Amino acid sequence: MIKYRKPKLVEAEEIAAVHLKTFKNFFLSSLGKSFLITYYKSCIKSKDAISICAVDEENIIVGFCFGSLSSIGFHKKLILNNMPAFTLQALGIFFSKPKAIIRLLKNLKKKAHPEDNGDYAEVLSIGVLAEKKGLGIGKGLILDFEKNIKNKEIKRISLTTDYNSNTAVLKFYKSMGYEVFYDFVTYPDRKMFKLIKNI
Repeated sequence: MIKYRKPKLVEAEEIAAVHLKTFKNFFLSSLGKSFLITYYKSCIKSKDAISICAVDEENIIVGFCFGSLSSIGFHKKLILNNMPAFTLQALGIFFSKPKAIIRLLKNLKKKAHPEDNGDYAEVLSIGVLAEKKGLGIGKGLILDFEKNIKNKEIKRISLTTDYNSNTAVLKFYKSMGYEVFYDFVTYPDRKMFKLIKNI
């Protein structure tokens, strides 16, 4: 039996471990476990975020979903509110992977699509352990996220996913009622879909 709940701060490390297993070749994973722990801890603490974990019968985290109540300026605010921790992470990344800092800054400064006013909540990160896929956990996480958003009287939710070689994931989101809003390219050259759903 899978249960969905808000994670505790001390569980950020477990969530980071699930992230690394789920997204092995993704940019955020390349920043390392320490960065991910800082990021997820900051989200768990934030009043502007929704944080959900899926746990099994033994209370082990098998999936997670993190998002913002408002897309506009969420990450900038998150960094400012946790400046010492993110500064420490940035210094470590600067000396070990300097190009990653450039990529982070360029993606933080990216301009939205002309028709995108950012007036929606946003799923920022969702993952389920490979061995637990097919059990409906991803669907459960999205439904729990949507329930939290409805309680805040927010009318729309957005998320992004890869454009290329991503048919199954795109089909899943469409089955949950998400529609393609537009496509865009992130630095250095990753094509993405922005999806949106009215709730």
